[in-house]
Amino acid sequence: MVPTARLLPIALVVSAALLRGPLLLAQSADADEVKRVIRAETETYYARDTTGWKGTWINDSTAIRTFITSSSYSVALGWDKFGPSTIASIRGIAPQRVQIDRTNYVLRMEGALAYAEYDERTNFLTDSVPPLLARQNRTLLKRNGKWRILSAGSFVGSSFGASPRAVEARLAGVGSDLSAAKSSREAIQVLELNAQLFPRSSDALTALAEAYAAADDRYLAKQYYQKALAIDPKSAAAQRGLAKLPQ
Repeated sequence: MVPTARLLPIALVVSAALLRGPLLLAQSADADEVKRVIRAETETYYARDTTGWKGTWINDSTAIRTFITSSSYSVALGWDKFGPSTIASIRGIAPQRVQIDRTNYVLRMEGALAYAEYDERTNFLTDSVPPLLARQNRTLLKRNGKWRILSAGSFVGSSFGASPRAVEARLAGVGSDLSAAKSSREAIQVLELNAQLFPRSSDALTALAEAYAAADDRYLAKQYYQKALAIDPKSAAAQRGLAKLPQ
């Protein structure tokens, strides 16, 4: 068994130390570079620039990615646990036009360590989906003269509450959990309800298609993938799912 101490997120320890440090008010070159790297991580992701996105991160076992929504919680310890899979998910698909606004920005720095926390609103300019609202934090390390992301945490606030997007995300999460538990019939029932409630959501239709594919119902899987693409022709998940179906 791996000792519990080894599983403590390094970033939390670092963050706690940095929060005792002085608030950086001066517009130093390091502060500007830290903010540039943080912007670049998000911009290269939506631009589907895999090389650029990888270049914003520390690519070794010390990297950490934490993601929290109303229906899921995940912590990936080590670059190999999230980096390659993220790159594979965006490689070769069309860039997504977004407008990103950051507010309530706090940046603290001490030596070769930096901690940033901010509210982030992502507006999808070409998709008919509500904005994504999240509280973000990033810990960066200066190594060999370059600032790189050591850890990232995302608390997706828009997945909570009674907004349509929040309800859709929670139902999708329940369906995904049921699929993972090999309860295909129950997963399909939940995801069918989600698709009925949100018939203009490409994500809801894609999730239902994936559940049918997992249940070996290729006919309905294909039907719902096609419906998802009719709403959002650029949906990478629907494109990949449809391409994987046996002909």
